[in-house]
Amino acid sequence: MTQQKRNRITAAGIILLLGFTLPLHGQKATASFVSAFGYDSCVLLKNKTVTVMLEPNAGGRVISYALNGINVLYEDSLQNGWISTPSMPRSKGHLAGGRFDIGPSRTKPNTDLFFFGKWKATITGKSSAKLISQTDSANEIYLIRDFKLDEYSSKLTCTQTIVNKSNKPFTASFWARTFATGNGICIMPLPDKSRFPNKYIMFMNRDTINMLPVDSNILYRDGYLIIKGPPQKPKLEMDVAQPAWIGYAATNNLLFIKKITVFTNKYYGDVTAANTSIWYNGKQMVEIEPIGPLETIKPGGSAFFTEEWYLHPFSFPANRNVEMEQVKSIIKTIK
Repeated sequence: MTQQKRNRITAAGIILLLGFTLPLHGQKATASFVSAFGYDSCVLLKNKTVTVMLEPNAGGRVISYALNGINVLYEDSLQNGWISTPSMPRSKGHLAGGRFDIGPSRTKPNTDLFFFGKWKATITGKSSAKLISQTDSANEIYLIRDFKLDEYSSKLTCTQTIVNKSNKPFTASFWARTFATGNGICIMPLPDKSRFPNKYIMFMNRDTINMLPVDSNILYRDGYLIIKGPPQKPKLEMDVAQPAWIGYAATNNLLFIKKITVFTNKYYGDVTAANTSIWYNGKQMVEIEPIGPLETIKPGGSAFFTEEWYLHPFSFPANRNVEMEQVKSIIKTIK
């Protein structure tokens, strides 16, 4: 049997596989090639309680991020094994999992090659791996995504690097487009003083922004914005405050946390210059979107941005009223 094991598995099956390989006590993190979700050449990072599945065949995604076998990322079994072809260059429906992109969202070049195309996967350490994109011939850039799972915790470090191979400067930003399971609750710290009168803005449609939105599912309390469920319109933007994190209470009893760095000395290039966007596709999935600052990359140069991901057990509140003291206590424990 080759290193690329032919054990086809899904997120639900990952834990079954691990159940036969993990000892009861003391499991160091490992990395291996497996087949999963209908794809070959995936990379499985795992420790005693956490599994991460990296998928290089269609978009260079994190297709599963699971604690004790429960995946917090959105799945679509109808997409299993899909790859971009000339007859179907884009997936039907929204491509599932933890996706990444470059921005700004309205002025970026076409990124279909990165978002849907094939990547090269390599294992770089006992619990780390790298995905490398093809080169975009129009702009002579390519992307590198580095992932490292902590040996003893749920911490997953995700770094995207933009490499400029051209002979002219290239300007772009990091843009995370992570699909989590749907109908959960978003929580994030906001600054006391915001550029936005109501602490956030709402896109009424692609071309119209409401600067004074009012929504019964969104509230600002004691320095935190809480989105209790799908808002009136799907897309929101806001500025997350330092120390910057975004929490997502999923209905499958997990708290998904992203930690990022906000750069006060750099320019953010999205339409509203916000550093975070949230997009609810009804109750189906929620897109958690940290946005990096604009970087002008010199010829032959590169720029990177890092997210840290964490998972923690969290009983989903039936009344959708999150106990903020519990959330803050969890945030204090992650490193």
